[in-house]
Amino acid sequence: MGDLFGTRASASCHDADIGVNGLVSPFYESPVHICHIFPSLPLHGAENHFLKLCRNLDPRKVRTTILVIQSRGELAPDFEALGIPVALVPKRSRYDLSVVPRIRDFLRHGDFDLVHTHLFTANFWGRLGALGLPLVLVSSAHNVVAGERPFLVRIENLLDRILTLGTDAIFCVTGQVAVSMRRDARLPPGKLVPIENGLAIPEPSGKTKAGIRRELGFPEDRVLLAVIGRFSTQKNHRGFLEALGTVVDRHPEVLVLLVGEGELEEEIRAEASARGLTPFLRFLGLRRDVPRILEALDLFVLPSLWEGLPNVMLEAMAAGVPVVATRVGGVPDVLTDGENGILCETASSAIAEGILRALDHRPDSERMAEAARILIRERYDIRNTAQRYTGFYRTIVRTRAFRGSRKGISLIRSAAGSLLSRSAPAPGTLRILMYHRVAETMETDILAVTPFAFAQQMRWLREEGWTILSLPEALRRLESGTLPPKAAAITFDDGYRDNYDEAAPVLAGMNFPATVFPVTAFVLEEVEHRRYRGRDPKVPYLTVEQIRQMKRAGFDFGGHTHTHPLLSTITCEEAQEEILGAKKLLEEWMGEKSTLFAYPNGIYRKEHFRILDALGYEAALTVRPGANRPGTYRFALLRTEVSGRDSLGDFIRKMNGGFDLMHRVTQSVRGFYR
Repeated sequence: MGDLFGTRASASCHDADIGVNGLVSPFYESPVHICHIFPSLPLHGAENHFLKLCRNLDPRKVRTTILVIQSRGELAPDFEALGIPVALVPKRSRYDLSVVPRIRDFLRHGDFDLVHTHLFTANFWGRLGALGLPLVLVSSAHNVVAGERPFLVRIENLLDRILTLGTDAIFCVTGQVAVSMRRDARLPPGKLVPIENGLAIPEPSGKTKAGIRRELGFPEDRVLLAVIGRFSTQKNHRGFLEALGTVVDRHPEVLVLLVGEGELEEEIRAEASARGLTPFLRFLGLRRDVPRILEALDLFVLPSLWEGLPNVMLEAMAAGVPVVATRVGGVPDVLTDGENGILCETASSAIAEGILRALDHRPDSERMAEAARILIRERYDIRNTAQRYTGFYRTIVRTRAFRGSRKGISLIRSAAGSLLSRSAPAPGTLRILMYHRVAETMETDILAVTPFAFAQQMRWLREEGWTILSLPEALRRLESGTLPPKAAAITFDDGYRDNYDEAAPVLAGMNFPATVFPVTAFVLEEVEHRRYRGRDPKVPYLTVEQIRQMKRAGFDFGGHTHTHPLLSTITCEEAQEEILGAKKLLEEWMGEKSTLFAYPNGIYRKEHFRILDALGYEAALTVRPGANRPGTYRFALLRTEVSGRDSLGDFIRKMNGGFDLMHRVTQSVRGFYR
């Protein structure tokens, strides 16, 4: 791929970006109403990140309500200051079953489209309360599966698997959390949606480190370290104290700030005293000025035993503070040892070695800190995260709307698709995907896949090891028997403008080739697709210049007739005129021969094979589903349609052949192959 789409692709290839040039939906002014359920709203990482996220959500697209089930917490007034209601349905004891019907009653009367639960307590009780209601149900995974208390963890995983049967999707704050949910908790991959956390990146205060230390009351002549997080087993303060004993032997000038509170705080204080480390520590409690504290530091340390994607580490990196972190959870997704930070194992000796490495080689630490600062600002801007959340919410509510009253049929279809799916494609086969539009819309337009869903599907292909080939290369290798395992090609029919605006940046970011089959009369604005006639605003199509730009960027183009008639309904002479007219125009625009063709609506007759062959076409694509084999006839190649109603689970089943038989029977009944 060329670099034509490089600017937008750099954003789109990290998770799923929201398109801005798709069809403006008449539903745009009706935001998706979401009820977020938390245990409470303390000044902790997940809750603080959600507050920053809410400040960047577009109220025209997303409306937010919060329900807490333990207590309001310190951050409740901050949310209410944003105009977000915070309701309390108290769980009066650990096993207060009465909270379930009370949550259910709140949700039933709240005019919500979607329920999103956060953290284990809310994930459990909130989902119990929402089960069976006509709402989209989403939960969150903020951490990898914990390594402590294995029996309890197994029970929690079992409960999670049961509740996931009624859950539409599970947010994962990083790819490693998604891997852990799939591998350790054994949750279905089609329901896991990784979206990395983001930061509201503050501008530097402009003050010197010494000046900030004076304001905060920190000594200017000490090497200042910080560990920021709850005093809990997960955060591994004990391991850090053991490491600190080694560090201060070589660097007695060190002073460590411990920011946070928690159930183990008194035990950590006592252990620090027993080890003689109290002179090297300051316990600061919960603080709202963490960004200022970070600007005063010489080193940030994350000694955790397990993590998801720790927000405070991202904040330290954004502030240009050198970071030493344990190699757990999603930390290695962000931190590369020796490039933008120091990674170590969780043993106290390894933590000590990492800290000493940072303190003994300060120029290297400063170089890595600058690289980290640049990475965070480019990749983890909270505004992009908010767009991804918005894209997901709107996509999954839209997908549910396609089901309507056919939920039972959809469940049967999904179950049958799972049963018929293959564990891996047969060797030497090629699956060709067919898309139409990639547009930001809430309409139930089956031709339109949202930008979020499209990027999610492309990311799945990449992560699952599929090789995406250009269609010409794929067909050559199919014929020669040299296809790699998991070979696929991507195509788009009709030539909509969003192929350029939305799909191309995602594909370019992943270096995936694709072939577009534009209807030439659509390009020239002579006619419109019959589905979109009379629309206001009009659905735009590619221009000649955009086709040329995409061609230069590495996209291929093929014929799709001039006006998009159903070829089975016109004479062979008319069909030849349609195919030839489009071929001449496309070759003029591209400056090269057009050798690939796609039948409008996938409908054809055998007489059309002779026409295509006589006009110099080498292959033609149908919409008949399945994987192509070396013996598949070149003028009747199979394609797998990806539609606007497909969830990620449906897409996975389609890639594994789960729907091929059902769709083939349906199309045969409708007379596609006469």
